[in-house]
Amino acid sequence: MNKIDFLCVGVQKAGTTTLHNVLGQHPQLCLPQKKETHFFSDEDIYNKGTSHYLKYFNDSKPYRFYGEVDPEYSYFVESAERIFNTFGRIKIIFILRNPIDRAYSHYLMTKRRGLENLSFEEAMDKESYRINNKKDKMHYSYRSRGFYLEQLLTYEKYFGRENIKVLLFEEFIEKTKESVIDIANFIGLSDFEYEIEKVSNPASEPRFKKVQKFIHKDSKIKKSLGSLIGSKETKRRIAEYLESLNLKASNKKKITESTRKNLYLTYYKKEVDNLERKFNLNLTVWKNL
Repeated sequence: MNKIDFLCVGVQKAGTTTLHNVLGQHPQLCLPQKKETHFFSDEDIYNKGTSHYLKYFNDSKPYRFYGEVDPEYSYFVESAERIFNTFGRIKIIFILRNPIDRAYSHYLMTKRRGLENLSFEEAMDKESYRINNKKDKMHYSYRSRGFYLEQLLTYEKYFGRENIKVLLFEEFIEKTKESVIDIANFIGLSDFEYEIEKVSNPASEPRFKKVQKFIHKDSKIKKSLGSLIGSKETKRRIAEYLESLNLKASNKKKITESTRKNLYLTYYKKEVDNLERKFNLNLTVWKNL
């Protein structure tokens, strides 16, 4: 194996975990055991070279297709050029979600990690003032990740519209099996009876907020402990395990209709209209406020 066939590049909080888990059932397809390698979005990892990236894939038996699902690749637009320079014109998949719902889900995730103290409305309004480095961009980019048109146009520039598949999250959730089959056909996979998972990332909240802050915030103690472990991958797995123990199910508070309407008119109406027109999409479901 020296080339991948497709990438699902986004977007974050739009069912990509479900897609990874369901598509990965196909016997002809090899996905990285670790969802979201961040190879093309993280410069430090990217600089390790293609041979490092290919190590994420199981080569114990021959597969017909290789791919990855990583929603960071849509937002960090330098990823598109890196992917093209590495593998040429492969197939690209986007799952787009109502940008307000996507932003709110992202906000709740950051809050769950102990990194957010502002209200959702305040966080949306003050986003540009809060992002000073790449880590901030990962955590607080609620609003800007929803500007999908620029992301799509960047990938179209490198891969051509004929190699880009765009689906809506709302349809993906309502008709998951049909959507997966549609994606599988786009990739070229043979017919397969998938077991569908409806919810791969259920709503949750921390049992202990201090534990979440320790996991996700930098500190001298954490840095000292990390130096003893060494491996970045091992540290990631330990953090994920600790977080899994510290999370419990929760009921997600809904966005008020007035907030939804205000955010749509302030940030997204023009974006949605342009996206709908330029990529021939029907986004009526996003406009029904």
